[in-house]
Parts: sequence; structure tokens; C-alpha cells
Amino acid sequence: MKKLLFALAFMVGAIAAHSEGIAFRGVVEGYYGRPWGTEGRLKLLEFMGERGMNVFIYGPKDDPYHHSRWREAYPRKDIEDFKRLLDVAKGNRIDFYWAIHLGSGFRRGNEGDYADLFKKLGWMYDAGFRSFAVFFDDFGSADADFHAEVCNRIVNDFIKVRKGCSSLVMCPFVYWGTRHPYQKTLGAKLDRSVHIMWTGASICSDIRAEDVKKITADFQRPPFIWWNWPVNDYCRSKLLLGRTYGLDAVSCAGFVSNPMENCEANKIALYSIAEWCKDPAGFDSKKVWEESFAKIYKNPEVAKAMRIFAEHNSDQGPNGHGYRREESAASAALLGRAMDEFKATGKLSPAVESDLSGLFKSLGRASKFLLEELPKGRYDLGWEIEGWLYAQKYQAAEGLLTLKLLKAEGTSLAKIAREIAEVRRKAEEAAESHRAKFAGATFANDKGWVKKPAVATRALQPVIDVMLEGRLAAAYFAKYGSKFDPAVGFKGYSSVKGFPQIVVNRDGKFAGFVRIMEFHEIGPGESFTLQVPEKWQTEYFHAKLGGEEPVLSGVIEVSKDGKVWEKLQTHNHGENMERPLDVKAGWRHARYRNVSEKSVRVKINQFKFDVRAVASPIDSLIECIAE
Repeated sequence: MKKLLFALAFMVGAIAAHSEGIAFRGVVEGYYGRPWGTEGRLKLLEFMGERGMNVFIYGPKDDPYHHSRWREAYPRKDIEDFKRLLDVAKGNRIDFYWAIHLGSGFRRGNEGDYADLFKKLGWMYDAGFRSFAVFFDDFGSADADFHAEVCNRIVNDFIKVRKGCSSLVMCPFVYWGTRHPYQKTLGAKLDRSVHIMWTGASICSDIRAEDVKKITADFQRPPFIWWNWPVNDYCRSKLLLGRTYGLDAVSCAGFVSNPMENCEANKIALYSIAEWCKDPAGFDSKKVWEESFAKIYKNPEVAKAMRIFAEHNSDQGPNGHGYRREESAASAALLGRAMDEFKATGKLSPAVESDLSGLFKSLGRASKFLLEELPKGRYDLGWEIEGWLYAQKYQAAEGLLTLKLLKAEGTSLAKIAREIAEVRRKAEEAAESHRAKFAGATFANDKGWVKKPAVATRALQPVIDVMLEGRLAAAYFAKYGSKFDPAVGFKGYSSVKGFPQIVVNRDGKFAGFVRIMEFHEIGPGESFTLQVPEKWQTEYFHAKLGGEEPVLSGVIEVSKDGKVWEKLQTHNHGENMERPLDVKAGWRHARYRNVSEKSVRVKINQFKFDVRAVASPIDSLIECIAE
């Protein structure tokens, strides 16, 4: 009866909170990538206070004292920084949570481990923390009994015996979807005071009322929503600056956004999320997004330029989560007409050409202005987005040159092709500079994940590519009397039921899977495969599969045609399986296959070929025509 009354009180409280907006609303720093640093967090806390957000959950994957070295005390400098953050959080009426991520090594029933846990929590309490969270995401196994036991022990043996502590927040192992046995067991056994985090129907997804209703029943309490927007750790080449949408008016215990590594740039999304939390039912996505620029950027010219820039930088691109956002929305009709006209006739009508030219000029002016203006008064924002501004500047220049190319002939066509080649060279140079800068600013294990910036890839860049490649291909046929063979096309596929969408990417000399950061079960005999184009020359293979278990339980096999396979005698160490390849062998396919008799848990940190330099189709065409 006591539990029933508690549950009813909890539900009534949630409904009341819903009628007045979301009670607990804010940010979780839970992404993989370059840390914000204390100064970035301080400015973000001030912004959150201004926007009425009241929860910050500290849990960055790169902090070893939160994660792999959780037993150890923080260095004195880190504790001093935490105290600064706690003071600013308190001044802005924000509950600052410190999360501990109990990785491998915490053993069920081991009192020594519990002693270490309570010692670490005690140190953080002494540093001034009164709000705590426990993360079980992306490691271990779906042991709901154990996870409930850990949280219940923290509640009873730590939180209840100390003054002023907030309710515990926990991130479960199965933190997305509904109707999973783990979730139901956790809901039944976990102390009713504990909030359970949840990301939606998928890891990255919209938040729908019907799914919230299901997970509320599973958890036996409303979820504490961890929304993976605008986080870009699974699409590091992109900035996500578009409008906030896809949120139903739901009853939940709390709502936090997991943002990008680009701390200042997050404010566009966080402004809208704060407004949604105040009034989910009355939230107007477009109106709030439009008004956010003037509120965030006090300089009207900066606000206008950022609005133009943001509209074309909002989609994640192809990714393993299959989660996409609109991009270049206001220009969608124009870009659609341009694509249709060129595909049908090989040219553009004067009206479409004029409008497209205006769009490219607008983007060029905005990016050029921001590159010049932001270092004067908004150095932090300028530093973060400089790489994308250069990419947008050169994309706009390429677009304008492409419009000229459509009408050019003979020596004029070759001259413009050379100008386009120079713009693309400068863009690549700027992209490499960005990657070096960001790699130098992040921690050692993250340097290899830094990507070159990509802009306006969903609607605008495809129009440029189609026009550019189409006109150059026609010129190639006129010059050489044969069709150009681009020899492109790579893919990834899997025999595993429920495996995430595999996205294959070319990045310099590497061609492989886009990182899949979550663990997935690979059954006996099941496999996943990478394929590269026929004319490509592979010279090295390397896989990093999230631990020793998949390495011990599986093999790498290679093939020339995808039909006849040969075991690759890889050099194995830790999570790594790698080997140099004979370029002359012509291996175009590589697959991991579980050869054991049991399922294994795999996290694909890397699965790629090193390839000999192969120009893109457009670069190859430009080279031929520019001669």
C-alpha cells in the first residue's frame, strides 16, 4: 500500500509539473569528444540560468575520474574548478549533478568496491556536491538486478544519511526503446526516489507521447529524458544548428539535452529546448528558432549572418542511428527546381539560375562576415565554428563558379575548371587545418575521431555536385568520345538482425564504417562486411571492436568479389585486429564473422581499409577538363 501511495503521489506530481512545464530541465554533458573545459561550462551555466534551465549533469566520457579511474580522487586543480562551477550554478539556481560511470571492475557483492564507491562520493560531497548520478550506459551487461542494487545502496547508505542531497539520477544500460525485460525489472526493483534516464524509442530519436507512456509503465515512473540533440559525436563533421522539433507534449520527470562538443554553438538549440520545457504544448518551433538569434547574438548583423549560416547546417548526414533533420528548408523549393531542371535538360532556367546565384552570394557574404567579425567580440564562438565557416565560404564560391561553368565552352570552360580546382584545394587545406586544430585541443584517445567539417550536405551540396559532375562529364565525352567511369560506390552490410544502419565514409586514405558507439550482439556465424570500389587499391586493414571478447571469438575474412572468402591472419591486441595487405592482391571486401558458439558484444570503433590515393569523380573530371 505504501508503494502504491508513493507511486500515485509521484504520478500526480508529474502531471502537475507537466501542466506548468517540465520541472527539471537542462543539460547533460554526456557526449564523446572534445571537452568544453571549465570556462566553457561557466558560460553555459550563465546562459542556462538566463533561460530558466535548472539542471546540469556532469558526465563527460573523456573525464577519467568520472569513468575509468573513478576510484581515484580528483587532482586539487579539478576540485577547485568544480567549486567555481558549483558557485555559478548555485547563483543561477541550477542543481549541478556529478555523475559516476562505473566501468568494468565494479563487482557484484564485493564490499571493497562499494567502499571505494562511497569513498569517492564522499570526496565529491566534501567538495560541495549535493546532487549525484550513476551511469551504466555503453559498458557491462543488462543486469538490472545488479544496477538496481548499486543505486539502492547509494540511496540508503549515502544519500539518505547526508544532509541536503537531491534524488539520485541513473542512466541504465538499456537506455532507449521500450518493453525490454531489463527495463521492467529495473522499474520494479529500483527505489522509487530514483530518476531513470531514457533517450526515446531509439538512441537518437524524436520523443513521442505513445513511447513515453510505454516506458512510464515499464519504469513504474515517468522517465527522466536524455535527448540526444544536438549532440554530434556520431557525426563529428557536422554542426547542428537547426530548429528544435519532434517533441510531443509529454509528462516526464525531467528533460536534459545532450549537446555538441561545440559549446557556444549549442546555444541555438538550447534556447529552443528551454522554451519547449516551459510550455511543451504551446511551443512554436519555427517562431522560437527565428527569435533565438537576436536574443543570443546582440549584434544584429551577427544575428542575421548566423541565421543564414545555421539554416544550412542542421542535418547530421547519413549515420548509423538513421536520425536526420531538415536542412536548407527555406531554399528547398528552389534547390528542388534546380535539380529537376538540370537533370531534365542539362541547364537551368534564367529565373532559377538567378535565385541560385543569390543564395550562393548570401552564404558567401554571411560566412565571410562571420570569419571577420567573430574574432573581434565572440572569439569563443568564432574558434569553434571557424572550420565550418571556411567550408561554407568555399562551397558558396564553388557554387557560383559552377553556374558559370554550365554556360562555358572551350578555353573558358577549362579556365573555370581550374578556378574550381583551386577553390577545392583551398577548402581541403582549410579542412585539414581545422582537423589539426581540433585534434590539438582534445584528449589523446579522441584525436583520431576528429573529422573535417562538412556543410549544407543534405540539399545544397548535392545540387552543386550534380550540376558540376554533369557538365564536366558532358565535356569529357565531347573531348574524349567516351563516358567517364567514376569507379565509385562503397557500402557496408550485415547479417545481424536489428543491427544499426551501416554508413561507409571515405576520409583521406581511409575508407570504412562510420563509428558505431553502442554495443550490439553478434550471434554465432553472423557477420558484418565492408566493401570498396573495384578500382581502389587496399593496403591495410584495421578493426577496433570494443574489447577482447569479439577478437577472441571472431575472425576477419577478405574477398575480391564478395563470394570467395579467405581468412586474414590479423595481428590481434586488445580490441584491435589489423594487418598490412598486398596491394596487388585486390582485396575489396572485409568482414568480421563470429566463429564461436555464443553471441558476442561488439562496439565498432573502427572497421576500415587504408587505400592508395583515389581522387573523387569530380576531382578526376576537373583534372581531365582543366588540362
